[in-house]
Amino acid sequence: MQSETLIDELWGERAARNPVNALQVQMTKLRTSFAARGEEGRLEMRSGGYRLVLSEHDRIDIVEFENHIRRGRETLGQGKYAEAEEGLRDALALWRGPALQDMTGFVFDAARTRLEELRLTAHEDAVTAGMKLGKAEDLVAELSHLVAAHPLRERSRGRLMLALYHCGRQAEALDVFRDGRNLLDSELGLTPSPELDALHVAILSHDPALVGPGGLPGDTQQVPRKTQGNLAVPLGAFVGRADMLRSLREEIGRQRLVTTVGPGGVGKTRLTLEALSQLGDDAGLWWIDLVTVGKDGVLSALAAALGVSESSVTADQRPLNPLERIVSYLRERMAILAFDNCEHVLDETAFVVKRLLETCPSATVVATSREPLNTAGEVLFPVEPMAPEEAAQLFALRASMINPSFDQDTAKDLEVIELCRRLDGIPLAVELAAAHVRLLSVPEIDRRLSDRFALLVKGERTAPQRHRTLRAVLDWSYALLSTSEQRVLGELALRVAGCAVEDAEKAVLPHSESASESASEPEDTADPLLVLGQLVDKSLVFTVRTADGTRFQMLETVREYALAKLEAEGNLPPAQDRFIAWSLGFVRQGHKGMPSPEQAYWSRRVAEESANLRVASELMTRTGRVTDALRLESTLGYFWYILGREEEGIDRLTRTLDAYDTAVRTSSGDLQPSSEEEWALSYVFVWLAWLNHVSGRHDMALKYEKRYGDTWRRASNPDLAVVGPVWEALHARLAAEEGWEARFAAADAGIVGTEFGWDRVALQYAWSTYCLHAGDADAAREHALIGVEVSKAIDDPITLSVCLTACGDAEESVGGREAARELWSEASDVLRSMGARSRWAYRALRLAFLDVGEGLIDSADVRLSEVEKVAAELVSYDLRAAVANLRGVVLAGQDRFDEAETVFREVWSSPTSPRNRKAVAGLALAACVPPSCPESPGSPEGADLRGILVEVGRLTDLLVEPLTRKALGSLLADITERRQAAPARRHPLHERLSGSPSVLAAFC
Repeated sequence: MQSETLIDELWGERAARNPVNALQVQMTKLRTSFAARGEEGRLEMRSGGYRLVLSEHDRIDIVEFENHIRRGRETLGQGKYAEAEEGLRDALALWRGPALQDMTGFVFDAARTRLEELRLTAHEDAVTAGMKLGKAEDLVAELSHLVAAHPLRERSRGRLMLALYHCGRQAEALDVFRDGRNLLDSELGLTPSPELDALHVAILSHDPALVGPGGLPGDTQQVPRKTQGNLAVPLGAFVGRADMLRSLREEIGRQRLVTTVGPGGVGKTRLTLEALSQLGDDAGLWWIDLVTVGKDGVLSALAAALGVSESSVTADQRPLNPLERIVSYLRERMAILAFDNCEHVLDETAFVVKRLLETCPSATVVATSREPLNTAGEVLFPVEPMAPEEAAQLFALRASMINPSFDQDTAKDLEVIELCRRLDGIPLAVELAAAHVRLLSVPEIDRRLSDRFALLVKGERTAPQRHRTLRAVLDWSYALLSTSEQRVLGELALRVAGCAVEDAEKAVLPHSESASESASEPEDTADPLLVLGQLVDKSLVFTVRTADGTRFQMLETVREYALAKLEAEGNLPPAQDRFIAWSLGFVRQGHKGMPSPEQAYWSRRVAEESANLRVASELMTRTGRVTDALRLESTLGYFWYILGREEEGIDRLTRTLDAYDTAVRTSSGDLQPSSEEEWALSYVFVWLAWLNHVSGRHDMALKYEKRYGDTWRRASNPDLAVVGPVWEALHARLAAEEGWEARFAAADAGIVGTEFGWDRVALQYAWSTYCLHAGDADAAREHALIGVEVSKAIDDPITLSVCLTACGDAEESVGGREAARELWSEASDVLRSMGARSRWAYRALRLAFLDVGEGLIDSADVRLSEVEKVAAELVSYDLRAAVANLRGVVLAGQDRFDEAETVFREVWSSPTSPRNRKAVAGLALAACVPPSCPESPGSPEGADLRGILVEVGRLTDLLVEPLTRKALGSLLADITERRQAAPARRHPLHERLSGSPSVLAAFC
């Protein structure tokens, strides 16, 4: 320990007159003490400080204590509860009294606080392990003592509540919670944590998650989790409907298509979720929520749920069919797909479901809908309302969550049962009624509902009884809302995907309207978050946790009702105006945030809001604001590209452009577009050209490139005179036009030094690629490095990774393999941190290529396994074939020619292999042909080989990518030459991967 540290800790602010001498005096005394015990040399002075030399017989209990805790926690996390309890109890046994007793000073105070916290946490962990072993009854006394000693520690209190519950002492467990809640309120003015609240609710409702030793709500060791899929285990207890739940599980087990049908609010979604969560682990479970899906969006929603939405392809790969990829992903899997809220997209859902059931023999489909899908093999499962007694249990549970003093035993009271009978046992109606127990008694709720029922009987006699009941409860609940709450509910109803907290604070409550209210109404200045919290308490809104915080959402039945009220009260148009203003402001923010260090955050945010933005765009189109829709969709182009949602981006941009074109054709007069409109229209063409190109639809891309050129050249917007030539130069590259060098130079001269850094990066990357195609590696490196420099200046991780990759490609082409490895590794790290799986995989493939060429087989195998996993997750035929080709090269390099031939033949014969991968596999087969197979006309093997080589030549001539065509030509010439020189020899390809000229493009 350094002398300065010792001085500070020994004297602190009480500075010694001569601190160095004072320390030396203390150290001399310590040496004398050691010497008196025959332990000279235990204290050494080294490098401006002192060191205590330990012997093999020394024992430091603090170190032992911390080691025991670390091992105990590790084994606890591994589910080894007996071993964990023993280790943690051993740690606690080392304590013989208070920590560092009789030691004074701030340094000892800090250490003492840390050790005491470790001791308490270890005690709680030991108790947790003991409870997992079924020792709850033995631990009650110990936990009671722990809570008495530390009454504000919620973790200890929660363990005591759980132990009491497992001993059948539910009332005492609830008393422990109430005592803690009162103590927190009186001592600190706080409320219990969400975790303790959740445990309280779970005990109240006898949550099944508590079943078993030590069970806790959300405990991953108690709640079965699916190894595949995205199904979230429902929170809270499922009340009643045991027979219906069992029947639904059995139907799902027997049938391949089960649709739960029933009116809104009857509980179809919750029942289906519960049934699916109780199934075994044999099948993957995917939940596809269609409530936010628009027209023709079912396939995109399914692809996103499965994680196969990325649709970019290489230049020589045909466009991917989304449904074909989904079928490929599911064909060999045991899978259950649950489509929720199908009623507004019945036709498309029925089409997708029919195709899945026909092509995926191990797939089962479950749907929830107000109407049947009406497709072959569908089994309908009507969801009936709850029995009055069960509905009363739900009422009591919900009421006790709103008002903890509400006694759950009132579920047996006749007045509660009668109320639920009059509510027709509709779960949503029951929960809405229960939300008012904080202010009203059960009889008061009943009386006020009676008035609503009477009005509905008079006015809507022809409506189904259940619909009238739910409408009555919604009307009554709405009437009890304050003006602020009604407004927020209406504003939120426009947001089909809910609302983030920050948007709730800024945009949901229309404060500005209060100024225009009549003088007779008080000004409305309520806090939006407070209002939303009140709506949550009243069961009209619920919350969802996401990676970036809380979102407020509504059940579709409530949302439809709120929209209808908004329209009936004449408030819909101004609310729509505010919603459109929010959407345009949000995409402007996102557009600024995407090329920045906050790219990952904004990618998630835009993904969360994409359904709301779609609704806003459709609303703009429907109300004649197509220019605004154009502005919104054009701003989202980079998002679609980064997130690999090219198909969705193409669909939305195309729809908006069609609406714009229709509006222009039907407009009266020759109106000159505004500068903003010209900019938006130009970038719609930019992104339609680019997204179609990366998706393999090159003819469509060329069509939009032409419209882009016509648009920017006619525009009066001066900024388009700057960026227009940039994208025209890039389009010339995509179309393989002549004169590209002059176009690039002119475009760069116009944009350098302007605010359009992102566009300049795109230009430099394209220029680098063109130079590499032309064989000018130095120029390719130069332009890629400019792209790297500008990417760092604008802080865009994606463009940085793209330019680093291009720079590495240039280095590798002239033998700079180490430089290429460094650049590709950096790009790979950036993309991995962004979660860009497909783009990361192609960088990892390049690194594996280097590994194979340098004989680093173990490293190559690890990388290829990772890429193979991504290929399977994304259903990427190109990545799958590329990995197989490199694996075959590795096998051939190990003289395992038969295995290599099998791998190459699989790629060669697969109908999904892109032509460049197929050509490589054919060449590899020629290199690996057995020496015992002469190429004579009468040899079947020789004839097969000649046919393969002829087909390889044909495929090579068809290749679009120049570097790939050149690499394959080089490989073909090399293999032909070697076979002529040594026809009886097999030729391992791994040696060629590190040779010159580069063949990287053939493999990566």
